[in-house]
Amino acid sequence: MSYVTQQLERGLFTEAVDWEKPVSTTKWRLSGWPVWRLAIASVVLLTAGPPNRLTAQSFEQRLIAIPDTASVRQMSRDLSAAPHMAGTPAQATTRDYVLDKMKSWGIEAWSKEYTVFIPQPDTVAAWIITGPRARPVRLNLVEPVTGGPQIPPFNGYTGDGDVTADVVYVNYGLIEDYKTLDSLGVSVSGKIAIARYGRSFRGIKAREAQKRGAVGLIVYSDPQEDGYFRGDVYPQGPMRNADGIQRGSMMNGNGDPTTPSWSSVEGARRLPEDSLDIPKIPIIPVSYGNARRFLEPMAGKSVPQSWQGALPFRYHVGPGPARARLHVKTERGARGFHKIWNTIGMIRGARWPDEWVVVGGHRDAWGPGARDNVSGSVCVLETARSFATLARDGLRPARTVVFATWDAEEWGLIGSTEWVEELEDTLRAHVVAYINEDGTFSGPNFGGSGSPSLKPLLRAAAQAVSDPVGPGTVYDVWLKSKNGDTTALTFGNLGGGSDFSGFYHHLGIPAGGIGFDGPDGIYHS
Repeated sequence: MSYVTQQLERGLFTEAVDWEKPVSTTKWRLSGWPVWRLAIASVVLLTAGPPNRLTAQSFEQRLIAIPDTASVRQMSRDLSAAPHMAGTPAQATTRDYVLDKMKSWGIEAWSKEYTVFIPQPDTVAAWIITGPRARPVRLNLVEPVTGGPQIPPFNGYTGDGDVTADVVYVNYGLIEDYKTLDSLGVSVSGKIAIARYGRSFRGIKAREAQKRGAVGLIVYSDPQEDGYFRGDVYPQGPMRNADGIQRGSMMNGNGDPTTPSWSSVEGARRLPEDSLDIPKIPIIPVSYGNARRFLEPMAGKSVPQSWQGALPFRYHVGPGPARARLHVKTERGARGFHKIWNTIGMIRGARWPDEWVVVGGHRDAWGPGARDNVSGSVCVLETARSFATLARDGLRPARTVVFATWDAEEWGLIGSTEWVEELEDTLRAHVVAYINEDGTFSGPNFGGSGSPSLKPLLRAAAQAVSDPVGPGTVYDVWLKSKNGDTTALTFGNLGGGSDFSGFYHHLGIPAGGIGFDGPDGIYHS
């Protein structure tokens, strides 16, 4: 008997009711990638158990067997067909797609609209000036491998400006990196800093550069982090190629910056734009192919060894001799406000309808988003479809299940944060757990994180689902990958940077998530 079954029979989590039809004796074959079944196994522990005429084990097997690889593959293709950044017509299309799917399965579903400040780019351009008399050469910021439409390579909440200055290499752009520069007698005041991604949230890099007087910031992904230093590059492998660019938000807070700590509902009071806690200097992300053009000829002192990246030359701190020009112009004033939409689906509980389990994942992306986060969105959808299938046969979960897809997560967890801020009292009273689906499958390695109270549940989900390669369960394969060392089978603690944050950090609601990852150099490209 599995741990899931034991807990269901003990009644620690839920009790399912309202079963009216006999159960087929068909043997269900668990095939295909297990992540969707893991999502369902996590939720079943919290929401549904055996009715009188259905044993706990049979119920568990029936529900987990419903997810279908073909269904998930088709939804993944549909949702990743085009870039769908928050605030764009393409993102409105994904809203309609999700709602249509849930309603077609018989789920009560609706969207929640907010108007938020997410200024889109008008101009993003960069030039290199190789010497005192050289003419500026404009950099190509297009990622040519995809061949389809692209969101311009920009950083959300960049400042506006048109600046030209010497370039200084600042390593990861952390506080300790600037202390090292001070010891070397190098200042970024009046200069353009160039920092590599990694070791901190990108917004910290912007904050520290601006604090020290830099007039602009270039950020790039060094091949040491996610390029050829780590493996074959796309399309031959999963790592970032020389043209790959990592987009991302530069805001350090969560939610609409014009309504900090309160929701962006209609008529909400808003902070003036010039007082917002977002960068004031222009920031542009570039590929390591373009970063090389600034770094290779750079003069000045040789960097400490810990600052050396994987480009094939010795790094120096600068400044110069190459100079950069950055020109960034984004929407300002009323043009910077756009509508976003969360989608909410609900299957009401039969025994404890006032206790909710929320399963959520963000729907927006900086590009087509197959990994981040179409993978999570389809986990939410396939979980919803599976519960709806049983509900149509007369079996509803004991607790209410809410299926949410969030908008504008990439800009700063905006959709989920606004929902939490608007419904704070309601959510505190009703939500018993939040299961997050973000980047849930991108490789073969199982893992997860959660609040302490949910870690046994995550482990139980792994024990309940057959591995597609096998033999055994996901847990068995996980254990084998750790050479049988059970002490190595640990789940991480929740940090930040995804939609569990509002539920867990602000409301104190238990949260967690599991998935599969692997080598990944395509993040936000």
